[in-house]
Amino acid sequence: MAIKTIVVGTDLGESGRRAMQLAVQTAKATRATLWLVHASEVGLEHAWRDLPVGARSAAHALRQRLKGRFESSLQELESERKECEASGLSCQTSCEEGQPWETIIRTAVSVNADLIAVGDPVGAIGLPERLLGSTAERVVRQAPCSVVVSCGKLREDYTGGTIAVGVDFSTHGIEALRWARDIAKAVDGNVLLLHVVPHPITESMLPTEWPSVLEGLSSAARSRLEQLVVSEGLAPSTTIRVMDGAVGKMLCNATADSGADLLLVGCRGQGRLRGMMLGSASQYCLRYSPVPVLAVRP
Repeated sequence: MAIKTIVVGTDLGESGRRAMQLAVQTAKATRATLWLVHASEVGLEHAWRDLPVGARSAAHALRQRLKGRFESSLQELESERKECEASGLSCQTSCEEGQPWETIIRTAVSVNADLIAVGDPVGAIGLPERLLGSTAERVVRQAPCSVVVSCGKLREDYTGGTIAVGVDFSTHGIEALRWARDIAKAVDGNVLLLHVVPHPITESMLPTEWPSVLEGLSSAARSRLEQLVVSEGLAPSTTIRVMDGAVGKMLCNATADSGADLLLVGCRGQGRLRGMMLGSASQYCLRYSPVPVLAVRP
């Protein structure tokens, strides 16, 4: 896990502050460069030449207000940059016109980012967000690198913390395990490996054969996790837990029950429609995790 550049998407409000808190701690541990990114409202660069003559004065007034907001955003970003540099970090800023998720992703691609930090998605409750996803969810689906989302409870210092990671034995899940291993080493913390045997049936409808099937699947999963502890160089004290049920819900519940400080999940970047139809563990965790979520890409 080599992190040299971190892009931080900030709305210059509480959500952005939370994203900054995680990003700054990560940058201090890895000596990475921060890129603070803010998206201004659409309309600043549009001339609206086709508007009726009577509407042009109103359009001009709107452009002036947008220009004022843009200049104010530049000042706030500059203030945050100076604060980061005062703490010994390297920091750059970018303020562009456009949609937040597009601006964040475009910047991440252009600077070859290793990690993106974004704010809590829980506040997105309007109809467009329900259909298309919050800024955080859109960034997670389309990002070229791993993304940390500042949901749930944040810690001022993650030293000695517990890193929970969902492992489904896919390429994405194994990479999430490796990130958990490296983060735990960096903060002198512990790793909790979580595996969920999924089943879409309610308990009242489970076939009588399910307990014996579950026992076999759980035993096989535990054996594979124990092998990964050795082959991937995790500490012998690594905790393993195997559960069954809805994957996202069980991961969040286990994270809360164990008192973990960070949850890692592998991210395939599947589309919003597929996530709504089939259920997405990472999407569920972004909404309901009690702690920040790191969506890991290989």
